[in-house]
Amino acid sequence: MPRPDPETFLPLTTPEYHVLLALGDEALHGYAMMQALEAKTGGRDVLLPGTLYATLARMVRQCLLEELEKPPEPGADARRRYYRVTALGRAVGRAETARLARLVRLAEAEKLAPGVS
Repeated sequence: MPRPDPETFLPLTTPEYHVLLALGDEALHGYAMMQALEAKTGGRDVLLPGTLYATLARMVRQCLLEELEKPPEPGADARRRYYRVTALGRAVGRAETARLARLVRLAEAEKLAPGVS
């Protein structure tokens, strides 16, 4: 079966993009994702639990994420659910980043971006 076109998933919702940013190349549980996003954005962006877990379930159904059968490393809390980005999820993340970059270039051209007069 052919892999879906990443463009068909766009635009991502803000929580979906935040999950991809929080995970990066790691496998994390939900609370660690919330902490990672907050750290990566200097506290400017947050994932709230209700939104996060609904988003994770949707992204797993869409095959953008996979839930791991066991913790990613020895000694990790086996009671937690760990997730990682799939190859499709990574492709969709790159497509969304390119889409957003095009919008930023347009905003700059229209003098809507910060620092552009």
